[in-house]
Amino acid sequence: MTSSKIELKDDAHCFVCGKSNVNGLQLNWTTNGAATEAEFFPLKSHQGWQGLVHGGILATVLDEAMTRLAWERFGGAVTAEITVRYFNPARIGEKLLIRGEVGEMKSRLIPTKAEIRNGGGRLIATATGKAIRLKEKKA
Repeated sequence: MTSSKIELKDDAHCFVCGKSNVNGLQLNWTTNGAATEAEFFPLKSHQGWQGLVHGGILATVLDEAMTRLAWERFGGAVTAEITVRYFNPARIGEKLLIRGEVGEMKSRLIPTKAEIRNGGGRLIATATGKAIRLKEKKA
């Protein structure tokens, strides 16, 4: 019989931030209180349509911004819900600035939001969602 409880461990292979994942994005995050930020320079391997970043990559980066911050502030959190809205295409090779924020935890849910802007400040995409704090595993 398998346990329904999940133990979250960081083995440095996260697709977005894992430094040991040679196929990952390896983003460096800076956290200041209730916000986290990173820069991303998408490569051709992150492409959807020619010259444009795949929307799934953008959604992944938004998800990471929100959930990693929930993890840092409240511990043991994973994505419960995410809604992404796209405003402008992101181009391969352009600098993208990602910012995530979290609100206060209510019960086990943590409200989250994030955005991506290009280096010129143009809004690329936003996300809102909720992270859920997993129950502590008892010894």
